[in-house]
Amino acid sequence: MAALASAASAFRSPLCAAALDGDATGATLTATQRAAVRGVLEEAVARKAIPGGSLVVLARERVVFREAVGRTELDGGRPFTVETPCMIASVSKPISATYFVLLDERGTISLDDPVEKYLPDFKGIRVRGKGRATNTMRVWHLLSHRSGLPGNADLEESRPPVLSASAGLAETDPRHPDASLENVVSSWAKEGLLAEPGERFAYGRAGYMVAGRLAEVVLGKRFETLLQEALLDPLGMSRTTFHPDAETIQALPARYQSTAAGAKREARPKAMREAGGMVNPAGGLCSRLDDLAAFLALHANRGLVGDRRLVKAESLARMYRPHPPKATDAADGGGAGYGLGWNSIAPGGVARHLGATGTMAWLDLKAGHAGMLLTQVRWGATRALIPRLMREVQAIFPSGGVSAADSEKL
Repeated sequence: MAALASAASAFRSPLCAAALDGDATGATLTATQRAAVRGVLEEAVARKAIPGGSLVVLARERVVFREAVGRTELDGGRPFTVETPCMIASVSKPISATYFVLLDERGTISLDDPVEKYLPDFKGIRVRGKGRATNTMRVWHLLSHRSGLPGNADLEESRPPVLSASAGLAETDPRHPDASLENVVSSWAKEGLLAEPGERFAYGRAGYMVAGRLAEVVLGKRFETLLQEALLDPLGMSRTTFHPDAETIQALPARYQSTAAGAKREARPKAMREAGGMVNPAGGLCSRLDDLAAFLALHANRGLVGDRRLVKAESLARMYRPHPPKATDAADGGGAGYGLGWNSIAPGGVARHLGATGTMAWLDLKAGHAGMLLTQVRWGATRALIPRLMREVQAIFPSGGVSAADSEKL
């Protein structure tokens, strides 16, 4: 733990400050290229697919596009700006997974360690209906959705709907306001697995929550504190948090669902979890565009923070490789190509991750670009927006050897 604190203290200044300087924005894009990228967002706003959104694009770890369009509500609201905070949902996963890569590199927790080494509840864990698991659950299984724990779809099928803040929910249910990582994770261990570790891809939050609890046990601090000290602070991500304050919550855009009849407004969450409440390492972060640009720059710059190294390039590269390497879509329930916190699109560091609130992060280390899209419209609305956006971005940069089929996946 002392080594982690020492490493963090060496990186207290914001990452690549010049890269986030407005004077640098647009340095490598022509007016035509900027208009083409901006036009994708403007068209989505014009047809009311989204009220507004923001986008940052990096080229060789420098910001070359940083703009926002539209408003925070379909029927008005405030302008959507590059400072507008957003719940980033599952884009939290690559951030949390990067933290565990740091732990692995520093010898604190190996990605190949058995989970039961740190969490005794997982010793002798059973596969429901089959008896004791024969495969060993390892930390990397947790981050690649292959632990055998229930995925989000499994949990939705087995949990009652939420009628009020706590009605009908046990404190071991992640949705209960008094739930904690400790009691939720212990409950999942007692309930058993749905499959042998490594044999089934089940996308969801469970693995990341177990990993978060594991880190708490090993390092003796809450997960949000550990993430802040080891990763967020070194990158200057001072406005990225699991516990946004009242002012930030008020500044959040309205949230929408995409329906056949158009975008339908969701009720704003009544309250975010207060400090001391449970955090969701898989999807609970609130952040802003510049913070996320700093995170992407870490990956684009292959582990460097300015001219100082926070993590080795080869450690990050493990995140972009499929786990396991030979999975196929047909046999794997849609899990082919998922690495550690990233969907691997092509070998060599071409990856992305979507968030259920309409967010998307991408990396194309071959072509030398990366970016982050922020909206607050669930899924459907961005299904047309994202492919068009990526076509415009890919047209600006050389392919880097990425096939046309892989480019389209981005």
